[in-house]
Amino acid sequence: MHRTVSPWLLAIAIGLAAVPAAAQQRNNGITDTMFAAQTCSVCHGSASYISPTMPAIHGVPADTLYTALIEFKTDKRPYTIMGRIARGYSDEQLKALADYLAKN
Repeated sequence: MHRTVSPWLLAIAIGLAAVPAAAQQRNNGITDTMFAAQTCSVCHGSASYISPTMPAIHGVPADTLYTALIEFKTDKRPYTIMGRIARGYSDEQLKALADYLAKN
């Protein structure tokens, strides 16, 4: 039996920032940034989810998030999984993601 994997689940599973244009059209205008933010939410949850190792990030100021993401990407802030995830995005994508998470 062959199963089709939804683009949304695929984006979460492998942490992609970019989803094919055809997938975007099928998802009623959901942007790449929104898909990426869903990936973040898997671990970081919402404002009601608090953990010392995976803090809630929604609503944190964009410049704080962006600085942290760049530090993860450049290994200035060592953290096993976040460094790997951040390296998968361009600086512009990380900025857009930080801006989105700060507002949502």
